[in-house]
Amino acid sequence: MINIVIEGPEESGKSHLMALIGKHLREQGLDVNIQSEHTHNAAVMEMNAAELVEHLTERKIIITGLRTFS
Repeated sequence: MINIVIEGPEESGKSHLMALIGKHLREQGLDVNIQSEHTHNAAVMEMNAAELVEHLTERKIIITGLRTFS
């Protein structure tokens, strides 16, 4: 299992980035569970990729890979 954690301050675009990543991975046929998809992020999840990208264009996104030990 791989966990993707999106963190940032309030109104930073976290929900939009989660939706964009989730949509892309599902389109590739991967099994993705977005934990807040059916609660407070339902409206964002309805947006298409272009709308999500437009919302994120002014944001700086940092991706960090961490290895965990099982």
